[in-house]
Amino acid sequence: MTNGDAPTIGPPPPSDVLSPAVRRALTFGLAGLVAALDQVVKVIVDNVLPPWGATVGPLFDFQRVYNPGVNFGLLSEFPQVVIVATLVIGVGFAGYALSRPPQRWATIGGFALLLGGGFGNLIDRFRLGAVFDYLNITPFVGYLNLADLAIGAGVILLLLDAMLRREPG
Repeated sequence: MTNGDAPTIGPPPPSDVLSPAVRRALTFGLAGLVAALDQVVKVIVDNVLPPWGATVGPLFDFQRVYNPGVNFGLLSEFPQVVIVATLVIGVGFAGYALSRPPQRWATIGGFALLLGGGFGNLIDRFRLGAVFDYLNITPFVGYLNLADLAIGAGVILLLLDAMLRREPG
């Protein structure tokens, strides 16, 4: 039990059973797996996608799109600025996770998804000069990739975790 006599549900938080070094390694190891999976999926899509793209059902449209900017091509004319900003933000999040190892499973997962997705797209920027996007999900506008989905899921997971941890009142 924690918090006096309040019973806990589910597994104990990793901070109760894992050292800070192990929580750091878990966070960054999972981030590495996310980045690697993103790169593998991009290679597969690039190798199997016909030159004219493909539509799968009413929801999914696949095309090769190279985006040197950020969402919806913003800042495309300043790719170096985007790389520097991406590095600064990534180093900031990584530094935070290193200095304050995530305490809860959701936080570990959130940081892993966010860092892994960011690093996956950064690999594209250095390797290709732009991020390789391939998926449009109707009715949304704009193409994305697995790294983008990981970043979005990581942000949502971190926000939900923060909201659920807030003290009522």
